[in-house]
Amino acid sequence: MINSRYLNIPFVVIGGLFMLWPAIHNGYPLVYSDSHVFISQPVAEFMNWDKPFVYGPLILLFHGWSTLWGVVVAQALLLSHLVWLVSAAFAVDSNVVVSGPIARLKPGLRHLSICAVLALASTAPWFTNFVMPDIFGAMAVLCIFLLGFSNRLSRVEMIWLIVLGALAIAVHLSHLVIAAACLIVVLCLRLGRIQYALLPLAGAIVLLLGTNFYAFQKLSISPHGSVFMLARLSGDGNTKQVLETYCAQKKWYLCDWVDRLPADSDEFLWNGKGPVWSHPGGPIGLAPEASEIVSYVIRTRPWPVLVSAVRNMSTQLWMIQLGDTLHADHLDVTVAKSVGQYFAGSELEQLNNSRQMKGELANDALWFSRVSMVSFYGGLVFSLYILLVLWRAQPVVRERQNAQVVAGFILILWAGILANAFATGALSKPHHRYQARIAWLLVLPPLLLWRRPTLPTHAT
Repeated sequence: MINSRYLNIPFVVIGGLFMLWPAIHNGYPLVYSDSHVFISQPVAEFMNWDKPFVYGPLILLFHGWSTLWGVVVAQALLLSHLVWLVSAAFAVDSNVVVSGPIARLKPGLRHLSICAVLALASTAPWFTNFVMPDIFGAMAVLCIFLLGFSNRLSRVEMIWLIVLGALAIAVHLSHLVIAAACLIVVLCLRLGRIQYALLPLAGAIVLLLGTNFYAFQKLSISPHGSVFMLARLSGDGNTKQVLETYCAQKKWYLCDWVDRLPADSDEFLWNGKGPVWSHPGGPIGLAPEASEIVSYVIRTRPWPVLVSAVRNMSTQLWMIQLGDTLHADHLDVTVAKSVGQYFAGSELEQLNNSRQMKGELANDALWFSRVSMVSFYGGLVFSLYILLVLWRAQPVVRERQNAQVVAGFILILWAGILANAFATGALSKPHHRYQARIAWLLVLPPLLLWRRPTLPTHAT
């Protein structure tokens, strides 16, 4: 007899295909100037200083130096499967009883309906089709929710979510912050499941330590992350006073830049004539000094640093448009170069003929950005309503397992979105792409809990 779980595969595949329409419309997977780094990571002796050595080797399994279409197809199927598992956690035959038109559909139709709405009314498909680790931030949130709260996972599914969650966290350093925030929710509401939810983060840390030791002979999660933090502090104007105070005794390299520090953190980091790349050792050589300066700035100017962090986080939180994801800037000297060097000629031809490469894709997505913003704010209001319903329920109701799952789901989504705003806005620089990649998660609560959860009014 065929295992009923195998019957889910066609729906997961079709749901994943729904997510591929932006790449199909574009004529090629969406790429970014940094995509060339991840394409080149598996090449012998190529080690990049500012990105974990995880996503590049991972996507090699799916492109095999043949085509990047394999990468976005794999990401679409991974996301579709996670949505299937999340949907199952809120099915009417689960311990979490909900009502509403989508929730009461048969599992296959329910899944396809959810994927269709995500594909047409959220930013999820654009990042699924993006040859960057961005979509894995949202995947990490969903993995931790499922491990912490779902009552319908088999042992194999739990192992799979632990492995996928570890990879999803490890591919980008900001995902460590996201995962930690989500784990706090599990710790508060489902302490008995914390050992499972914690495993992806533990696995990611081990993976980062191992790959950084292999690449740089340093047992560190982020060997050169201090350079990014120094750029952020300098961009906020918090570095100059420390340099003026301590340069006489410290003789830092950056002292020569005290009167001409870039006011923009991106300019600080990436200008070839700026303080990072003018250093004899480049960013790797600057990292030890950057770590020391960052420590001095935080210890001597804690309040200005905190105010800047809160301001940047607040700015980042509401930047959820697609514009800075879809442009063609520098693709001709980055991604096109890598694709031309490592892939067949037809692959480069597809890239050059894509709407993104021609500068047309950003205009195509203007209407979609507006739709996704409306769905985001609608999801935010709806999730607030659900939490209000739970808060006003009797204490015995709030303690029931189904109420904890509903509350845990919404709070984990919020935790992930807020933590992402902090990790990218406060520690890097606010960009629309950074928040749009995860804000779409708030489209899920209305789809899964269209009406308020059906909770009993007294203990049974």
